[in-house]
Amino acid sequence: MILAVLLWFAWQMLKDGAWLLAARRRRLGGLAPWATGLLALTGFQIVLGALVAGIDAGRGYTDWPMMGGEFLPSESFDYAPLWTNAFENPALVQFNHRMVGYLLALLGVLTFLRARATGHAGAKGWAGVMLALMAVQVVLGVVTVLHAAPLHLALIHQAGAIALWAAVLRLRFETHYPADEKIARGR
Repeated sequence: MILAVLLWFAWQMLKDGAWLLAARRRRLGGLAPWATGLLALTGFQIVLGALVAGIDAGRGYTDWPMMGGEFLPSESFDYAPLWTNAFENPALVQFNHRMVGYLLALLGVLTFLRARATGHAGAKGWAGVMLALMAVQVVLGVVTVLHAAPLHLALIHQAGAIALWAAVLRLRFETHYPADEKIARGR
């Protein structure tokens, strides 16, 4: 969250106040809610990833796409009280991180397609960066799981999460403060 606030205000400070007001009026209304939802889900996924890392849940189920040969591991709800499973049970913590990852990838693709339909070069560009980083994150996540989360892969995956977070935030910034675009004639 601190990184997001710093980046957002840094991007605003690079622009003139009058430009920001004018750009705000050009807001990409059809894409802005998608970028906001994507940012929220990305933040939630990063929190789930922190839970996975915090309890070493990435070392327990080293197969993919199944987990221990099951879709939802049978020990996912073994802890009492029941609500603690979401935070302390390695089976459910990793399952949640995987499922939200799939949902995030789907939302990322849909947001990318929506950005392409806007015709705004900045939004399309940042949506492309976001989708590329998201694809890398998915691959890194699977590779990290298959290798039982060695430190070097886990750190690369975490660094990728920071890069993805920044790209999604920049996409949201582009939807709220779109750059001026001119239509070239005669070419």
